[in-house]
Amino acid sequence: MPVRNGGQQIRTAIDSLLSQTHRNIRLVISDNCSTDETREICREYARRDSRVTLHEQPENLGICGNFRFVLMQADTPFFLWACHDDVWAPEFIQKNLENLQRNPQAVASTSRVAMVTPDGRRAMSNGTFALQGPAADRLRAFFWDPGEVSRFYGVYRTEALKRSFPEDIDVFGYDWIVMALNLLEGEHLELPEVLLAREDHDADHYHRTLVRRQPRRLYRWMPHLPMAQVLRRRLPPEIWRACRGRILRRNAIQSLMYFKYRVPALAPLIRTLSVLERARTRYIKAI
Repeated sequence: MPVRNGGQQIRTAIDSLLSQTHRNIRLVISDNCSTDETREICREYARRDSRVTLHEQPENLGICGNFRFVLMQADTPFFLWACHDDVWAPEFIQKNLENLQRNPQAVASTSRVAMVTPDGRRAMSNGTFALQGPAADRLRAFFWDPGEVSRFYGVYRTEALKRSFPEDIDVFGYDWIVMALNLLEGEHLELPEVLLAREDHDADHYHRTLVRRQPRRLYRWMPHLPMAQVLRRRLPPEIWRACRGRILRRNAIQSLMYFKYRVPALAPLIRTLSVLERARTRYIKAI
């Protein structure tokens, strides 16, 4: 659980993890210089439950750095990232673990995921669908429509995930890079049940994050270009050639999505294009 300023929400998240039907877990929390009550709350849980380990970072590792830190602490064969504002059904770990054990060719398993807004509205995540078959096909399907990338919060084979998270990928969209590299390792599976609820954010939340983290003007207009450049270096040449068209298409779509916040007058047109593209994507998946 990488966290910064989790507030009281983190209690609900930790309680749902420690109540899993699969009891043999280790919860590693990395507090990334919180300025609220997060550290004291986590210290309380670490005192009460020997399965909880707290790392208090002396300096801010950044979002990407903190996610990588907790992964590299893992010494268990399976791993999952846990956000402080998510809630897991009691069977989440057990059922995904069993799914991986039944399917040795797979490196990740997740359930369906509900995205919940602060006012309580729920929608299904479109980012957990199974990705199977040859590696190039898995990556092409992923980049056609990654969705909210909720698969990032599934259960993974630890060593395969560590190989998928290099140190030098701290760019906007680093989670897409990790997922792409992990899909080189094996298949991703999906359980049909909804066993995880994630807090939903609107796109403007990510735009504000982009502006805060990215000083270069070019990359504010083309936010996923650095991601594409990393993938160009990291993917095997034959996989890159098979996927580059879809990666560039995804760059264009994401640029338009953030463009509406920089040029508000064009927002209605961009929303219309987005609806049409979603309909086209659903049609292609259906056939």
